[in-house]
Amino acid sequence: MEYVIECENLVKVFKSKPPVRALDGVSLKVPSRCIFGFFGPNGAGKSTLISILIGLTLPTSGSAKVLSYDTLHESLEIRKRVGILPEGFSFYDNLTALQNLKYLGMLDGIPPDEVEKIAIEILNKVGLSDRANTKVSTFSRGMKQKLGIAQALLKNPELLIFDEPTVGVDPEGVIQFREFVQSLVKDGKTVFLSTHLLRDLGVVCSHTAIIRKGKIVAQGSMEELTQKMKGVKGYGYEIHIKTGDVNRLAEEIKKLPQIVEVKMEGANKLKVFSGEELGNEIFMLLSKGGYQVEAMVSLKPEWEDLYKFYSEAI
Repeated sequence: MEYVIECENLVKVFKSKPPVRALDGVSLKVPSRCIFGFFGPNGAGKSTLISILIGLTLPTSGSAKVLSYDTLHESLEIRKRVGILPEGFSFYDNLTALQNLKYLGMLDGIPPDEVEKIAIEILNKVGLSDRANTKVSTFSRGMKQKLGIAQALLKNPELLIFDEPTVGVDPEGVIQFREFVQSLVKDGKTVFLSTHLLRDLGVVCSHTAIIRKGKIVAQGSMEELTQKMKGVKGYGYEIHIKTGDVNRLAEEIKKLPQIVEVKMEGANKLKVFSGEELGNEIFMLLSKGGYQVEAMVSLKPEWEDLYKFYSEAI
């Protein structure tokens, strides 16, 4: 598997009084062409790690690579290829959206004779083409977020890093952001989302890492983390029956090994909780009993459940 970010035992200690250990042995791998969620509470070390990845902060020890470039010795090459939307970003309020992007684009090294065309194309892509010549001072929080995404896209980066991108954004803006980052991955990019807002962004992530107190407590694909949690906490299934005796089915399922609970929900729906994977066994009961099944789905834990499970492990 190809990785766009690789960290090995990163430690960062800030020499305050008393010293603050912001990162404590962080090892992390981010696969290419995915939406990677980097989740943790405020103060967990998320922004410190991002600063190290783009070469703005030096680690106390350990190593990191971004797009195969070493963060200590090749940070300029990294910044050429990575688009950043930092937490608390701001623009020149008295300049228009287009003027802001042209200025930032030239700072990024885009030739003056190309930067306006690129900026206009990106404003159209993020849905701000009609506000290109409007001063940023009139923009809402959601519009400024779109402009922030636009500046991150100016260099056509391979990797995008967004730090707390949905803080202060209304629900409609959050939905639009989720849809947009999904489109970026379809275009072949990798998106690294750093946030404490699990409910906002967890749903679009295919891979994740959870950080607490400077330590990674879990990382991997969502499927891997979910299966591991199920192995400890148990499995859940929801069964919708079109025809057949639901009460009889419930009693039959209760006889299976490792059944924890069978709940009736209405006239034709059951929820089953077990201590081990019993999907095949339940399916065989349905087939042999002549039940007509509308749907049988494996219940997935909510993001908050995953976060709580892995956070309690440390």
